Amino acid sequence: MTFWQMVIAFVVVYLCVYALIGRICQCIEHCATARAYSKFRENGVLVKMDDVEAGIKKSNKEKHDVAERVTEK
Repeated sequence: MTFWQMVIAFVVVYLCVYALIGRICQCIEHCATARAYSKFRENGVLVKMDDVEAGIKKSNKEKHDVAERVTEK
């Protein structure tokens, strides 16, 4: 293999591994959300999906704000 073929092969493998890890993390997150939602339902707590969505958006905003504060320093 030439140098450029090795570079291209490395980039392709890197992208495949990156995409695979991203999908695994997304699956873990969805499973955790489903488990938490089912526990709320088992305990008789009525949770609307709009409330769950608002909580997720708030959490993502807080994560983004923290990331901005860390990069500013």
